[in-house]
Amino acid sequence: SFLVGSMSALVCALSGEPPLDPVVSKKTGHIFEKRTIKKYLLDSAQCPITGEEMSLNDLVDLKPNSAVKPKSAEITSLTGMISMFQNEWDAHVLEMHLLRKELDSTRTELSHTLYQHDAACRVIAKLLADQEVMKSELAEAKKRPVHVAPAPAAAAAAAGAAMDVDGGPGISDAIKGKMDAKSAELSKGRKKREISAGLAKEDAIKGYGSKLIKAHGAQVPTLCVDVHPTKPNVVSGCKTGEIEVLCADKASSLCKLGSGKHAGHTHPVNRVVFHATQDLVISAAENVRLWSSTSGAAIKTISTHTSEVTGLSLHATGDYLVAASVDRSWAFYDLETGTCCQVVPDTTAKGGYSGAQFHPDGLILGTCTVDSTVKVWDVKSQQNVVSFPAHGGAKINSLNFSENGYYLATTGSDGVKVWDLRKVAKMGANAVPAKHFEGASSMDARFDMSGQYLAAAFGNAVKVWQAKTWADVAAYDTAHTDVVTSVAWGQDAKFLVSASLDNTLKVWA
Repeated sequence: SFLVGSMSALVCALSGEPPLDPVVSKKTGHIFEKRTIKKYLLDSAQCPITGEEMSLNDLVDLKPNSAVKPKSAEITSLTGMISMFQNEWDAHVLEMHLLRKELDSTRTELSHTLYQHDAACRVIAKLLADQEVMKSELAEAKKRPVHVAPAPAAAAAAAGAAMDVDGGPGISDAIKGKMDAKSAELSKGRKKREISAGLAKEDAIKGYGSKLIKAHGAQVPTLCVDVHPTKPNVVSGCKTGEIEVLCADKASSLCKLGSGKHAGHTHPVNRVVFHATQDLVISAAENVRLWSSTSGAAIKTISTHTSEVTGLSLHATGDYLVAASVDRSWAFYDLETGTCCQVVPDTTAKGGYSGAQFHPDGLILGTCTVDSTVKVWDVKSQQNVVSFPAHGGAKINSLNFSENGYYLATTGSDGVKVWDLRKVAKMGANAVPAKHFEGASSMDARFDMSGQYLAAAFGNAVKVWQAKTWADVAAYDTAHTDVVTSVAWGQDAKFLVSASLDNTLKVWA
């Protein structure tokens, strides 16, 4: 009787589903799926329902119609079928999502691998090309006659105030040791450094008003500016070659550099830089000149380059200087001795260099070219470690590293671009900007010393963005009536300086 009763509802006592291969217990009368109850009895010798002793010998096979597969009671109704279809659809959608996610991840990995392979091929090709050039230069050098150097006294008399160095003695191990020590010190300090409590807030910068400073008598365009790291002093270089130190707080002139025949430069000034700890201003035009920032007296003239000097950067130690030129070379100088340690020619820099800056740690140098290429160099070995096109073939007007060492800002006719150096190292020549600010041509862009803000000359306007998020902070849209040529931050971003072709220099505070 129990068999007849059970057969009327052929459902597995464990799963509650119609069994595909049903068996019945002779002792308890319960029906089970055969494979399920077998697995259970391997671990237990009891009926899973009643707890009575039971073995495989107590199971009797039932013979259902094998031509018709059992169906769940749930799908015998319309709502049950809809529910089943919904469950299957949900499972399908979830599976497709996981597959697409995995496909996207695989594509990304493949893309990075291809970029790295391409970069490696380019480096190998460049090394082979450099090897051939060096072999050719060595062969030519062997053919040249040996010249005897003049006596020290005669050489000193001929040199005078200017220097004309070809190649230089090289960057010594002592200099490299100082650079390594400074890099280690800065890297360690940067990780622990907290943002200055006095750093200007975004709302304050957004509300800055302008104050006019009559640099160069407000008669000629200012082409470049720099602000002292710890003083409210501004140095300005203009189109006629004149250089002037001014006070941002008082909007007044402190001194003009040089006098008479030795006043400023004979060509437009391209770059000016304050020394952080010494009474020194460095300028670049037809040559490089060192000046007293307080008296304005000329200290030294460096004439290593054969053409216009467009890039200038001080090393973090304050002891070394790099200058880059239209003559397609950059040079490394020791400020203490006033000598050129190394000239690094680059025949691939079509049109020459348009800018240069040391990375904050001082072991890497960034240069930009007239033909729109950014080149990153290992300073100690003078090797180009990575190059990438930046502004679609147009001249790069400037480049500037963020203090955190992760970002590089470049400017050109298509606006401002920010590059993540961590990605540039992986992607090489295929690097893409982390952010592109379009809408106007840009002549200059600089991060503040905290690395929190980026300011840029943007057509006739000056714009400020928050670094990392790149959100708008301020837009001084009516800053000038002509193209803004240069911008520079004061200490803790308490003020911002802008210069323009409209013959004005303004302080925003």
